[in-house]
Amino acid sequence: MKNSVKRTTLVMSALIFSFQLCMAQTQTSATIPEERGVAKANNLSIAYERFGKENDRTIILIQGTGAQMILWPDKLCRELAGKGYSVIRFDNRDIGLSSKLDTLGMPDWPGIIALIGTCDESKLPYTLLDMAKDVIGLMDALQVNKAHIVGASMGGAIAQLIAIHYPDRILSLTSMMSSSGNPKSVPGDPEVLKLMGTPPPQTNNQDSLVSYLVNIYKAMGGPAHPTPDNKLKDMARKSVQRSWYPMGSARQAAAVIIGDNCDRRALLKNIKVPTVVVHGESDPVVNVEAGRELARAIPNSKFISIAGMGHDLPETLTSQFANAIITAATKK
Repeated sequence: MKNSVKRTTLVMSALIFSFQLCMAQTQTSATIPEERGVAKANNLSIAYERFGKENDRTIILIQGTGAQMILWPDKLCRELAGKGYSVIRFDNRDIGLSSKLDTLGMPDWPGIIALIGTCDESKLPYTLLDMAKDVIGLMDALQVNKAHIVGASMGGAIAQLIAIHYPDRILSLTSMMSSSGNPKSVPGDPEVLKLMGTPPPQTNNQDSLVSYLVNIYKAMGGPAHPTPDNKLKDMARKSVQRSWYPMGSARQAAAVIIGDNCDRRALLKNIKVPTVVVHGESDPVVNVEAGRELARAIPNSKFISIAGMGHDLPETLTSQFANAIITAATKK
């Protein structure tokens, strides 16, 4: 029990201070229509971007703990839009340009840690299901009746909850770098989690914050698909300049530390939509075995493992990610 609490506490720390779970690079295109806006969803303001023309082939991309929507690579969004899909990425609550829930304060960590593995959400500022409801609210605001739902890391857990609780709103599910919520799954690399758990520097100096993030990026990356340092620095600086809000990341992490240590397998077996599970074989944060377990829990799902991929979205794998999402979207 003590080892379990120690391990989950390490994961919690990593989540609190892991502000960017996925790396992305900016591309430009004059051929793909783009829209930016803020929608009222679930009594919140949710910032979003749409790539491609509005149609009934919508893909919604959900990011992970502390990660802004810009960490979904522009190249991926445009590749999917180029295949005829309307692609929507957005900032989760408490991050980026979406509503910041300052009145909720810092999570009650002693109370939350005591509840790890119990599924008791009573101490949380908000839950993963609340964040899933944000997605449904965004769909309502944008008049999207049904969509192909894609989530990475925490976003994968949110996507699963949409498939479980809102089956009439989802066309397909692509879960990336995520688990089934089983608290007994094979854990991530403790050294990487420890590094990710290092608190950010208490400064507004951009260079210091960028260096902090780049060190985390490198730790999460995989050996076969490294992102060049200059691109990591560019993405870190763009993220810091756009929004630096550690308290929101902490509240998201609280939702994850309870919600993603709450076994969903009994509910996952009821998912009927086409599903693809994508996982890096070298993921140091969510072990690839947790991804395999997730795929086994969802009937008729397809598991795609990528050799040498870590807990990130390297540009070199853009086409593989796009193909996985389209495989789910076109699967019968």
